[in-house]
Amino acid sequence: MLSLLLAKKNLKLIYGLGVILLPMFLSAQWAFEGPIPPITSGYGSFGSDSVINEFFSIAPDSTSECDDTIRGIISYPANINQATPVVFTLPGSGYQGFSDSTMLEYFGFYHDFIASNGYVAVSMQWNNSSWGVWGCAHKMVTEMVKTRSHIIDSTRVGFRGYSWGAGAANWLGLSLFTDRNWGSNGRFVWADAGGNFVGWNIGWPDDIGRQTDSGLAAMPDDVLYFMTLHDMDNTFDPRMGIDLYNFMGVPDSNKEFYVIKGDTINNYIYWATHFTLGTYSQDSNQFYTYITKHDALDYWYGTRLLHAAMETAWGTDPVARRICLGNGDSLQTIWAGGQLRSPIVTDTPWMTTFDSWNSGAGYMSPCEVTWNMRQYVTANACFTLDIPEIEEQNQIKLFPNPSEAGQTLEIKATKEIEHIEVFTYSGESVLFSTKNKVEIYKSGNYIMGVKFNDGTSTALKFIVN
Repeated sequence: MLSLLLAKKNLKLIYGLGVILLPMFLSAQWAFEGPIPPITSGYGSFGSDSVINEFFSIAPDSTSECDDTIRGIISYPANINQATPVVFTLPGSGYQGFSDSTMLEYFGFYHDFIASNGYVAVSMQWNNSSWGVWGCAHKMVTEMVKTRSHIIDSTRVGFRGYSWGAGAANWLGLSLFTDRNWGSNGRFVWADAGGNFVGWNIGWPDDIGRQTDSGLAAMPDDVLYFMTLHDMDNTFDPRMGIDLYNFMGVPDSNKEFYVIKGDTINNYIYWATHFTLGTYSQDSNQFYTYITKHDALDYWYGTRLLHAAMETAWGTDPVARRICLGNGDSLQTIWAGGQLRSPIVTDTPWMTTFDSWNSGAGYMSPCEVTWNMRQYVTANACFTLDIPEIEEQNQIKLFPNPSEAGQTLEIKATKEIEHIEVFTYSGESVLFSTKNKVEIYKSGNYIMGVKFNDGTSTALKFIVN
């Protein structure tokens, strides 16, 4: 890692807080573990620029629905002399009241990575005890662009959100890319580990148009859009992410849906849970313990995807696009020379893609939670998600359909089936089987997820009378 550069000149106040000098080394702060080494060259590796980190604060502004003081960090190359592309990072919930040093522990790894590669990184914490301070997110990014125009280029912008912040990233991208044409010379949105959508906290129905199907369709076609969800995440229901991804108005050539797979190598577990990229975050096995560590997933999934997204948006190397938008290109799916499990990369995601869904692990927050605002504007947000009818499926047949309660259903497919799982439309798992004949004893409308031995999967609808 690069050391923090101690700024010796141009010390100035930023909304009441001055530049704070940080005499420490990130290389000593971040521990690395695991049998697969970090990336040290090429995409995903740290750059050569020295980095300046500054803490800032922004006063409350009720007109922006921000009733709390905003605190955050801006990082940039020490030799910066012109407006430069920026990555705004929005964290998950639960990061309130951190000290400056704790904020740096949480944000420092990716800030150092972004700035060492020649770009600007800006992050904020949620200071209010409630989760819905989205006006503060809007206030933060617009104020930083206005007051730091000498180093931030608003025509080249990326939003990266984690968990609850993924919803903020979705909304900020839609609102600022469309209303203010931010990112007109290169832009991306990376929604990680969260599939919700948020808008104005107090009067969000006033912003309801952005949350409709047509509102999502208004995302500019040139936006690079990434949604990454994790195989064993039991915090977010993947239907929210699938719904948003399907309706986000970006052509398939400019968007990608990833399912990140965990792995175990030499007894070391690479976790693919809600906290996979949480550097200073809740422990990867989802206990409430804070950790400071990195492993190969932080590089092959974290810095490499981010690096490729930045260079695809703001650079000219076609290799970058193959890495982040390769539609299954080997550069995109083969990690660490094949030592790590490949992610699933698809433009047609479905719940059966996730081991957490297939195993019946469940979710702490179902799709119908009040803050999933999509459910208020579309009937499909939590339910059918345009599952193909059986007669549209060439690779699998199910009969009889409709059937009677208790009647044997037979499944015939052109490929060998590993297992099937049956769900209600609300997502309740009612049957798991490795056989090709099953019985359902309660009438209703059902979804059958089918996993084939070759690793592919599909889903179909059927009725039991």
